[in-house]
Amino acid sequence: MIDLNTLVDETGAESGLIFNIDGILVESVNLEYDGNVAAMIGMILKMCLEMSEDINNGDLKQVMIKNNDGIVIASKDPEDNCVALLSKDISKMGLLLRKMDTIFNN
Repeated sequence: MIDLNTLVDETGAESGLIFNIDGILVESVNLEYDGNVAAMIGMILKMCLEMSEDINNGDLKQVMIKNNDGIVIASKDPEDNCVALLSKDISKMGLLLRKMDTIFNN
């Protein structure tokens, strides 16, 4: 089980979410409109998963969204449980990616 508060603290992310691939929110930390965000990221993950299957590129594990004001890292496990971390500090990208890999590879 993932402790979302600890994950957000350890990575320095501003906020985080736990949800399923259908965008159903399980838990959130420091995020306004968390249900809407979970639904949108869930849809992005689902679309990328289907694209990955269509082009025979293996199973989707992670999606990164980078914009002018920050970064979103969203990962899923084989059972379609998802975690997303959001940060306004793009320099934390490596830490967020590494931490997400650690969580889903153990």
